[in-house]
Amino acid sequence: MHNAHLFQALKKVLYSRNGSKVQPRYTAGLKNNMQKLKTFLILLIVSLTNSVKAQESIDSLVANYLNMHQIPGAVIGISNKDSVVKLVSYGLADVQNNSAVNDSTSFELGSLTKQFTACAILKLQEDQKLNVEDYLFEHFPECPEHWKEVKLKHLIWHTSGLPGMFPHDDFTQPSFTGYLKMDAATLDKMMQTNTVTKELAIQSILSDSLDFKPGTKYNYSDVGYLVLGIVIDNITGSYHEYMINSIFSVAGLNNTYLLNQNKVVRNQGRGYSLKNGELINIMRTWDYEIPSFFGIFSNVDDLLKWNHVLETNVLLNEQNRTFLFTQGKLSCGTSIEYGGGWEINTINGIKFISHNGVTGTRVVKVPSAGIFFVLLTNLGFNGNDFVDPWSLSNELLASYGIETKINKNHITSDGQKVVRFKRKQLKQLEGTYSTNDGVEAALIIENEVPYFENQGLKLELALLDGGSWLVLGMEYEYTLSYNEETQSLISNYGRIFKKQ
Repeated sequence: MHNAHLFQALKKVLYSRNGSKVQPRYTAGLKNNMQKLKTFLILLIVSLTNSVKAQESIDSLVANYLNMHQIPGAVIGISNKDSVVKLVSYGLADVQNNSAVNDSTSFELGSLTKQFTACAILKLQEDQKLNVEDYLFEHFPECPEHWKEVKLKHLIWHTSGLPGMFPHDDFTQPSFTGYLKMDAATLDKMMQTNTVTKELAIQSILSDSLDFKPGTKYNYSDVGYLVLGIVIDNITGSYHEYMINSIFSVAGLNNTYLLNQNKVVRNQGRGYSLKNGELINIMRTWDYEIPSFFGIFSNVDDLLKWNHVLETNVLLNEQNRTFLFTQGKLSCGTSIEYGGGWEINTINGIKFISHNGVTGTRVVKVPSAGIFFVLLTNLGFNGNDFVDPWSLSNELLASYGIETKINKNHITSDGQKVVRFKRKQLKQLEGTYSTNDGVEAALIIENEVPYFENQGLKLELALLDGGSWLVLGMEYEYTLSYNEETQSLISNYGRIFKKQ
């Protein structure tokens, strides 16, 4: 309870209605009032004690997590129905100079940038400058012939067929293939200036092939959101100016800005990663003229404000806001777990709207609870050691009674439920597996319980009534179906694990 509220409560007990001190004629009721005060103070002390213990518990949880995962610093913000209920900072924003994180520290958001880019596309739709049903070539003159079936909505939903950063299995095409075709002089100039201009960005992707027919599958693609940024730039004359003047400024995001490696920004946290167990600088030093897939910086105050803006008509009308938070659809009508720059999952019956940034950031909306959660850290992934700053959000949401990981109560998007299994159903699955791109996995059985081991994780499996296996403990729905003929496990994302 705030001091002002405590003062008002004490006044109600000790003072008469006209504000004067209790007079002798009221002494008959003074004993009763004092008893009320005593009861009130006891309840207040218990409440404050519990509150302090709860905060100490959360502080201890965060401190232990940061220490275990070697995360230099973090800021956590939680709002409930637009009221900020927690805003706390931990650790260092700058390890080299021993500078502490505070509520004003800005962080590179990584792929949280995509929700801002998607919002900008929908703002242009609202202003009748484009439509998400438009074909890409209508707004992108350089569009290759083999991209002609791509629509803007395909780019937003990652269903365009454009490749992801790391090709695997049936998604075989690499991305940014144009860099391999650039002459030495162009590459040298780019390396010397550390700058990727709009023209070079376009040149780097025009030779990218599609992994599948647009609209038929989902494959998370940075290229797709780079192209959306180019579309915004083509229509408005400047992606940078449009984002600043029509998105950030209108939304009141005064501490949100775009990547500019030549500019020194106060209160900007430094980025780190891990290599051989040691903390290193993340070395994200490239300047992109159109950083529409990774390059926004912000702080916790602005992101809490951003959530409120996206629930009002400040930027978008209800129809366009609904598009942001609605699962996209494949051409066959099947829903995917992605909307307008947001991942959208239903876990154990609860809807989660969230997104991670590779730089160590995460935001989570839980509409049924009215909760919006912001986790900003400065430990990201750069291709060396595996890092995990993101799971801290699960631990903290669990302290609010919100389970973020799939358990046996989960019902899949196509209505399947967990059922009991027999030992013989497991026997044929047991063994080691590998993907076409060399990622190893294993299905092991311990005390009659099946586990799936993959990329450092060991997670329990549960049988679904449709015959596939649900991976428990994930933050999204991940299932594995066994193909007896090929002796392969096939995930619901198309990844194939072949038995060795």
